[in-house]
Amino acid sequence: MRSVTGTDIVQGLSNGEFVLYYQPKVSLITNRVVGAEGLARWRRQDGSVATPGAFMPAVQEAGLLKALTRQLLARLIQDMHDTLGEDIRISFNVGVDDFEDDTLSTVLLDAIRHRQLLPASLELEIVETQALQASDALLRRVQALVDAGISLAMDDFGVGYSSIDTLSKLPFSTIKLDQGIIGRMLDSGKDATIVRSAIRLGHELGMEIVAEGVETPAQRDFLIESGCKLMQGYLVSKALPVDAFHRFRTTSGSSGSFPVGLVQLAIVDHVQWRRQMVSYAVQRATLPRNSPSRKADGFPQMSATHCALGRWYFGEGRHFAATPIYHAIDAPHRELHRIGKTVIDLVRNGATLAELAGSLSTMKAVSTTLIRLLEDLEDTGLQELYRDTSLEALPNR
Repeated sequence: MRSVTGTDIVQGLSNGEFVLYYQPKVSLITNRVVGAEGLARWRRQDGSVATPGAFMPAVQEAGLLKALTRQLLARLIQDMHDTLGEDIRISFNVGVDDFEDDTLSTVLLDAIRHRQLLPASLELEIVETQALQASDALLRRVQALVDAGISLAMDDFGVGYSSIDTLSKLPFSTIKLDQGIIGRMLDSGKDATIVRSAIRLGHELGMEIVAEGVETPAQRDFLIESGCKLMQGYLVSKALPVDAFHRFRTTSGSSGSFPVGLVQLAIVDHVQWRRQMVSYAVQRATLPRNSPSRKADGFPQMSATHCALGRWYFGEGRHFAATPIYHAIDAPHRELHRIGKTVIDLVRNGATLAELAGSLSTMKAVSTTLIRLLEDLEDTGLQELYRDTSLEALPNR
């Protein structure tokens, strides 16, 4: 087969031959298809379908990348209107070059303004290495789209040399774990740690984590155990034409799994809450009784329904509602918040560290009870996750 030329690309663009195939993203909690990544394909007039590896070098060499992006974006908006609907989020890959001028952002903002596009249904993906090149102009254009309701994902997280620093450069709401790390995590302790740490980082930052390139049930189970919520890869499906994706989505399973990894994240959330509470009390109890700083904030979230553990308990934790352990968690959790409010009142009224000792000791005892219950719940979830897996088949973690 002869090499693709710029002339071929121009002809393909003129004929509208470039389309999007959609690779499903699945919730690791509900097992439902909740999104997809739109991937470029060249559906040529002879019936053949080419992947980006076959045509992107020619596109870039001919300086036609922005033209291709515009055509694919128009295709995406049309697919959303005709087939995909607005109750699903589709990711679309963009590059630094696409933000060299206002063209891309203007097209999207106009589509939103004319109700051709629901902003919550679109997520733009930019690879980490390109995000490092973010200019002030790019940031301004991206921020305008985010302000309009479009979300932003960092693709290939873990490939670049300064992933964490890059997260602060642009308003990302999603981190996509590179498929290379996912492929190695069961055989490499370092990669396994990177995956767990990235999931915890995303949790701390309030970002979604998507694992790319998931190919085996063992990889899926590791991700569930680590607290990951979303995955895509051949274990779910390859990228599909829009009609095939729609059929796949409507027939996909809905039997969820026990999100056991989220329990571990909830445990850490609680430990951090108690540590912050104790730190607040100790620091201020050493101040003079009438110090204005005793009245200052610095304590953690005091609402049992709005703290991190409470949000989990009344949200995704409900997947454990069939277990008695889940219901047993509520009382000690509320008791901790009651004790916390007492500690705050004592601090503000001039209590010394010695006068706080009893309340802090009680808080520690109740915290120990709560952690034991959460660990029991975690054990129950692990038994459920691996109930059909023999010890010999377990991957090396």
